[in-house]
Amino acid sequence: MMTRIGALLLSVLPLVAAAEDVAIQKKWRGIIFMPHPFPGKAPKTKSSPLTVVRNEKGYGQFLKLIPKKQISRTRPAPPNTDPLLKKPPIDFTKHTLLYIRRPSMTRPVFKKITKSQKEVVVSVEFPREFPAAHPIHIGTYSAVLIPRSGKPVRLRLIEAGRK
Repeated sequence: MMTRIGALLLSVLPLVAAAEDVAIQKKWRGIIFMPHPFPGKAPKTKSSPLTVVRNEKGYGQFLKLIPKKQISRTRPAPPNTDPLLKKPPIDFTKHTLLYIRRPSMTRPVFKKITKSQKEVVVSVEFPREFPAAHPIHIGTYSAVLIPRSGKPVRLRLIEAGRK
């Protein structure tokens, strides 16, 4: 029994030792438009909340989801102050943009990004939701800019403890 556990630990150890932390170059967060499908037209597979943007086309599609106006009860609503609405240039030959969205007003938090020989693992925490108003078709996002990697990206959700 002990030899099996020892062999398992020795086989897993190189995988853990080979993983390195990825430096986050820039962070953004804000509100995002989250269209919901019509009733009865739900997609067959549930889409991932994590999106990897590796080119200008995907970056443009992401920017279109950021509302131009803030969520407000005043009329007219004030303009959104999200810095991404200014369309900062991103060099996709050197960087990859990762964003995660959530259909609530509690923002997701990037905890850790590691790169191994086979993949990039993104650890994200969804903080506990508190009772609040939920605007229709609006959620929150968190985005990070990391060095470019052609490896597949895997999402790892971290359970948020009760506080």
